[in-house]
Amino acid sequence: MAWGSARWQRGLTAAVVALILWPQSSVDASVGLDPSWEAGLALARIHDLQWGPELVFTYGPLGFLQTTAYYTLDQSLLATVYQLSIVATLFLGVAAALRQHHSPMTSLIGALLTTGVVTFLHISLVGSPGMRYPELAVLAAFAWAAAFLLQRNPMHRAVFTTCVGLGAAAGLQLVVKFNTGLAIAAIALTLSVLHDFRSVGRHCATVTVFAVSTLASWLIAGERLTDLFSWLRLSADVVSGYVEMAIPLFPIAIIAIGVTVGWAATLCLIFVRGSPQIPRKFVALVGLTTVYEARVAFGHFTETHFYYLLGLIVVAIAITPMPGRRGRAFMAIATAIVIACAGASPGLHDRALAAMRAPRDTIDRLVTLAQPSRVIQRIQKAKTRQRALYDVPDRFIQTIGLSTVHIDPYETSVVWAYNLMWHPTPVFQTYTASTPVLDRINSEVLGDGPAFVLSRRPPATPAVDVGGRLGVQESPQYSLALLCNYTLSGVMDQWALFTRTKRHCGPLIALPQIAVRGDDTINVPAPSGPGMAVLVGLDLERTMVDRFLQGTVAPLFISTVVLDGVTYRLVVKNADLPFLVDTPASLNGTGLQIHARTLSLGRSPSFGQGSIAARVRFYEMRVDQ
Repeated sequence: MAWGSARWQRGLTAAVVALILWPQSSVDASVGLDPSWEAGLALARIHDLQWGPELVFTYGPLGFLQTTAYYTLDQSLLATVYQLSIVATLFLGVAAALRQHHSPMTSLIGALLTTGVVTFLHISLVGSPGMRYPELAVLAAFAWAAAFLLQRNPMHRAVFTTCVGLGAAAGLQLVVKFNTGLAIAAIALTLSVLHDFRSVGRHCATVTVFAVSTLASWLIAGERLTDLFSWLRLSADVVSGYVEMAIPLFPIAIIAIGVTVGWAATLCLIFVRGSPQIPRKFVALVGLTTVYEARVAFGHFTETHFYYLLGLIVVAIAITPMPGRRGRAFMAIATAIVIACAGASPGLHDRALAAMRAPRDTIDRLVTLAQPSRVIQRIQKAKTRQRALYDVPDRFIQTIGLSTVHIDPYETSVVWAYNLMWHPTPVFQTYTASTPVLDRINSEVLGDGPAFVLSRRPPATPAVDVGGRLGVQESPQYSLALLCNYTLSGVMDQWALFTRTKRHCGPLIALPQIAVRGDDTINVPAPSGPGMAVLVGLDLERTMVDRFLQGTVAPLFISTVVLDGVTYRLVVKNADLPFLVDTPASLNGTGLQIHARTLSLGRSPSFGQGSIAARVRFYEMRVDQ
């Protein structure tokens, strides 16, 4: 009997493959944008924060399973099991699909090569290095669903079991990362419908198991059932804002667009022509999954996101039976394209190094986890290194003491490094609070929340956040809450400390409104006194082109606000909310410092869709010192 015929043989092989193809490039917690949100996911569990009312993100209560860094021993153990399971499940899914047309041994070899390429593509080198396991889980679900659609007469019981199993996995994955859970649920339901749309009972069972699994995963994570729907609603709002704030496609994305269009055209051709070896149901599943991966890739275009789509293409091509010369030619061309795309990456060397070190790093991790004292030692070393990098003044740390603190705008790792009492705003990474609802809940919590706000000083003023956004405009209500409910206790080195007090701002006093169009530049009213702040609200006249081509369909251009000749990206959904354009001198040196004198609006780049028009509303507000 050939190796791979028995289930235990396939399971053993999957375990070995997972250990070999498991890069551990970020086991020591680091600092920066992505490491800070990963720290936030870990801290939420450490500080027993409730997701929904106290914390909101695209990840959920089990989002820490994505993280390879050591934050606590129990989290690292659970993350290890989760991550190895994802890689093994992908391998087994690809092997199951290949077994439909190949021998057991050949299918295992093919699955090994395919899984190796896909995991290589899913190694992220931006922000927090490491593999993106939730996205890998989507490909694993796709492979298992495809295995049944490639069969001519699959057993109904096996299809039912797979649909229900994928539904259960989707519920768990939803609590790990919002969008990937929905994607896996969609794949499960698609498999059920494509196999036999008349099997209403199976469709209902799939959806029911998904719902039950979501509830069970939520409760197992230690969350209150009543908070689930609040988290789902607000997470959807985060995703909505994330889509609206998509980055316009870079020129380098032309290659990615060409590959995607070519892949879509190939799928359409195969579907239209039909083939006994390639069922149309399978092509339909590939097409629907491609739509999801393409939306992820181009909704916020980065090399890493495009490689998610490229990973799907690799899996789909690997499991598609392509006999004859044409099939071999297509396979050769597709392989060359994948190699060219991967080879063109400036991070090729680092990816290859991480992949080659995976077996060694895996052994090191397993040995470390087997000795809890080593985990604690590595955690303490990571905290010491982070404290040296952050260098928060001792006076600030002593002032905060055991009181609660929020970190502004996103360096959440400070809480972990200095063992502070964390009381964050719900959307603890302020750059993701890009809708009025999210900005409002952040401002409400900040208005009556943490005793202190420790703010990282911006390298330049006014503060600019991710994607070239003006800090005070992307979160206007949050900025006002910080200004009006806290006083500046000190500015030292790279940090500013705010202390909560009673509200000390007066009401907004309306100033004359001005209509602007095109390249009109208007003067910002000067404050009437030293303790006055000036704000502005923008009522934009958005066209249909604006609505559809600024992230809703494709991120081709952005709206901008130009202050004193410097262009900033405009968060359109928050534009009508008054935001600070001139603050008192007492806030100089902080993220709230801004002293704009002129203002204009625009688009970047412009495709000749006409001049931008808006009504500009200025306000003045008293700020008591």
